[in-house]
Amino acid sequence: MNSIQPSEAPPPLRLIPPLTALLAFERAASQLSFRRAARDLSLSPSAISHQIRGLEEQFGTKLFVRGARSVRLTADGERYFAQISTALLALQNASRDMLRKRRDADAELWISSLPFFTSAVLLPALPEFKRRNPGLTLRIEATHQYADFNASRVDVAIRYGREHSTGLKFEPLVAVKGLPVCAPALVKAGLKQPADLSQQVLIHLTTQPRAWSVWLREAGLQHLSPRGHLWLDSVPAMLEAAEHGLGVTLAMSPLIKARPGFGKKLVAPFTFEATHSETIYLVSRTEQARDRRIAAVRRWAVDAVAQAK
Repeated sequence: MNSIQPSEAPPPLRLIPPLTALLAFERAASQLSFRRAARDLSLSPSAISHQIRGLEEQFGTKLFVRGARSVRLTADGERYFAQISTALLALQNASRDMLRKRRDADAELWISSLPFFTSAVLLPALPEFKRRNPGLTLRIEATHQYADFNASRVDVAIRYGREHSTGLKFEPLVAVKGLPVCAPALVKAGLKQPADLSQQVLIHLTTQPRAWSVWLREAGLQHLSPRGHLWLDSVPAMLEAAEHGLGVTLAMSPLIKARPGFGKKLVAPFTFEATHSETIYLVSRTEQARDRRIAAVRRWAVDAVAQAK
């Protein structure tokens, strides 16, 4: 029967000398001078000598031959110096890579934003953001999906409503109301009062399935049956469908005023205004409350909303 031999255990960490001793040895070996090694490491020559003596005692061999005014490496010292230099260089490169990645991470910020908010508010204000923050790059994802702060790189999300989630900070940006909008041709064809919606196709957002029913109930038309329904998965698609005369959709007021062509290609046919509103929030992690990048985005988003109203 073949026996299974246990795998060789890795050497215990206690075999690895202290980093201070390794640095002292590497500097002294490269300079062939305890005095210059001490200068490089901001230590005294006696401290360098003490660290190297500790290594020699640990290994039971001499690493340097000490003269009256100079030192030189022994054969063991030369072999150890070659290996230690490679190891310390690897540590230095790994640390430099970590610092570079941290700097790169600090130089960008990931935003998950509602598609319409992105197109109507954020994109027109991007030149101002770059002027204020020339060293910070934004990565913006326009989506209706709720941002997963635990499983993604999202730093900031811009969303409807407050999702029940611990560890997140919700800051209100703007309250929006549903405003029916359509192509001017529908108004010319007789769309004058909310009751006239019975002759129209209602354009819905798939992620806001109750929006039209809430608006109709406030208008006293909860039993209204429209001519048809059209369901789309983004606000920009809904507005484009409305511009093409495919029906009537609910736009975000007052932000809809920032859309190019509003008042010409897209109009609000009714004077009735609903009272129900939803709040759009800027969402971030509570532990990043003092993050300078998020503070910059927060100030910019508030100003951009003010410009879009």
